[in-house]
Amino acid sequence: MARDVSFESEGAELSAWFYSPDPSPPWPLVVMAHGFSATKQMVADRYAEVFTKAGVAVLLYDHRGFGESGGEPRQQVNPWAQARGYRDAIAFATTHENVDSARIAVWGDSYSSGAALVVTALDTRVAALVVQVPALGAEVPSNDLDGSAREAMKQMVHTGSVKPAPDEVHGPIPVVWDDQDQRPSALKPETAFRWFNGYGTRSDTN
Repeated sequence: MARDVSFESEGAELSAWFYSPDPSPPWPLVVMAHGFSATKQMVADRYAEVFTKAGVAVLLYDHRGFGESGGEPRQQVNPWAQARGYRDAIAFATTHENVDSARIAVWGDSYSSGAALVVTALDTRVAALVVQVPALGAEVPSNDLDGSAREAMKQMVHTGSVKPAPDEVHGPIPVVWDDQDQRPSALKPETAFRWFNGYGTRSDTN
């Protein structure tokens, strides 16, 4: 059902799986990526299988610097690099002769939902969006009455550095930890601790 493929983003080769459905092409396609510091093997592949059974092709990939994808530094969460990864994944997917380029959807999970929302707002190739448990920040942003925030966001996606600004560097820090008093982590809920230890400790999750 799925085959190994790869595409380039930010000078790195991103590892992906392409899922082909049974109906005759051209197929609608969902571009999928994992959340925060997960990998494509950590549950996202199960969603991809469900989409494929419903007749939708899927391109599921590891973000730059995560899982089987290339890129340095490793495991550095950079939302702008992830947004550009989505755009590069869309570009790659639309070269597939069996994909209907007018029916491209983007799927984001948790932290990557923010990048998926940004890409969908700026990229006319995206026809549909699915975000699951989107992590969008601690506060609701103010109204963008003059469009300056959108323009700044657009510039960051198109030309922003892959390197985070000095005030964005908060690591290295554990993704989860069972004692927030002694060693704080990026994700504090106990449910996150259980999820990452339940899935991330498996030998095949990279």
